[in-house]
Amino acid sequence: MEDTFKINNSIKNLQAIFNDNADETKAGFVKSYLKSPYKFYGVNIPLIDKTAREFTKANIGLQGHQVIELSKQLWDSQYHEEKTLALRLLRYFNIKDIELYERLLIESKGWDHVDDISIYLVGALIIESNEYLDYLRKWSISENFWIRRASLISQILPFRKGLGDRALFYSFADKMIEEKEFFIRKAIGWTLRELSKIYPEEVYNYLIKVKDKASGLTLREGSKRLPEKYKFL
Repeated sequence: MEDTFKINNSIKNLQAIFNDNADETKAGFVKSYLKSPYKFYGVNIPLIDKTAREFTKANIGLQGHQVIELSKQLWDSQYHEEKTLALRLLRYFNIKDIELYERLLIESKGWDHVDDISIYLVGALIIESNEYLDYLRKWSISENFWIRRASLISQILPFRKGLGDRALFYSFADKMIEEKEFFIRKAIGWTLRELSKIYPEEVYNYLIKVKDKASGLTLREGSKRLPEKYKFL
């Protein structure tokens, strides 16, 4: 009962911050840009991030199950920004729950939430252990293209640290390289671009291998950070 009261009170306080900073004009613009089915307050990402950080700092004693319950209730909101806030809280409280993150991915309706979950929540788990890569293997063959996108980009943070499984990513990219879906093409190119910062020759060789099958978007994104000697477009 006490947990429920604390969570409900926390949600009201967080919603009050968003209501106080609501912008109807911005709400309409962002809803259109993100093509989201949800309602919008019209608050910006810096405010959402600041709200999440300040809440985390002020409630450092919250237990994991309390953070998860609070985040679930925010995620179930009809407001897009409350869902975004839920993901930030899970991130800043360092919650480790791959089953929860898989559920959130399945329920996501747009790239911003898919990317937040994949890169910052799933990615943080992969940095700790490659055992989570089994989820990426499962996701890579999902019929849901958002889930397939997650399988491609969830290793971006590990790759930046020289971790992760590059061969696994390339195997996913090989299977999806001829897909027509924009968000898959973009995800392959984006991840290649990140890899090219550390492994430029490897990425160059891969792009040359697939250049007759890959989309122009994938090739442009993937080669964007290659050194001049590897430029081929």
